[in-house]
Amino acid sequence: MNQLERVQRKFLSFAAYLLNIEHRPHDYDPVIDRLGLQSLADRRININKVFLVKLINGSIDCPELLSKVNFKIPCVQVRSSYPFSIPLCTTNYSRNKPLNRMMRIANEDPSFSF
Repeated sequence: MNQLERVQRKFLSFAAYLLNIEHRPHDYDPVIDRLGLQSLADRRININKVFLVKLINGSIDCPELLSKVNFKIPCVQVRSSYPFSIPLCTTNYSRNKPLNRMMRIANEDPSFSF
């Protein structure tokens, strides 16, 4: 991942030089905004949410994967609006499993809906 981010930073630096975009050293946000791009981190988050929505809506046909999505169904009316129940993870490896990561990202986004 770091190599990909390094390539993007080099591209943004070169684009800023060619287009005369003012920016502080190592701060490429003005360049990203001017070119209408997203950061790699934002794109990863969006791709995770899009994949989860497509899986839930049936655009991606994979019943085995869908069966592993833990929907949170409260017994009583609660204020918590988290749509997914994420299992307790004791290691970073289990915390960053693709489905756990997607459900966590969806829970962290208050505007997420499927």
